[in-house]
Amino acid sequence: MVANIGTRMVEVSHGKLVLSGNLTGESHGFPTSRGTIIHSWAIATLADEAMASVAFTAASEDETTATVDLKVDFLRPAKPGCLLARATLRHRTRRLAFCEATVEQDGGEIVAEARAVIAYVKDAAT
Repeated sequence: MVANIGTRMVEVSHGKLVLSGNLTGESHGFPTSRGTIIHSWAIATLADEAMASVAFTAASEDETTATVDLKVDFLRPAKPGCLLARATLRHRTRRLAFCEATVEQDGGEIVAEARAVIAYVKDAAT
């Protein structure tokens, strides 16, 4: 699903990350009487990917990340085009990361806010 939304990393540092996704009406939207809007699953996927990735900025070399809990508040419809997910790592324990993100329409209008608990899992390959 992540490949389907065409994300790319715009900025990354320890505990902060920005992803962009090019969401199209044909692949990610549906028609309404007010025009095409982006489906909530695509917005949630973008937010989830951003938060799991920002948690990964604090992972050790033998850890990967997995979403344990995800909460998304949809504030307004998103239109097709570039959406940005800005994620922050709020707190890390030995096994969990508490993250938050906003998803905004290109131009800055926030369309969704999200929170996630991300688990750190030891990589089986090591």
